[in-house]
Amino acid sequence: MRIQLDLDEAGVELLESLEKATGSKTHKEFFNNAITLMDWAVKQRRVGRIIASMDEVNENYKELQMPALEYAAAQANQTRETVAME
Repeated sequence: MRIQLDLDEAGVELLESLEKATGSKTHKEFFNNAITLMDWAVKQRRVGRIIASMDEVNENYKELQMPALEYAAAQANQTRETVAME
């Protein structure tokens, strides 16, 4: 499958910066990694887990709030509730 994206200048700069920071050699490599991460995050939210960055030294965390992940969690909750009612 071929996908074409239209990015403004800021989007292109962000993409290039992230590719450089991650050592991605191609857009394909970068997006394959991004899709892998999103797939994992959706699976975690669907089973009720949070996605967070942990600061082990200070023993605190910052939860990632992302509409797509919240949607996936809500859909999973709705499915569980429907099954429980049956």
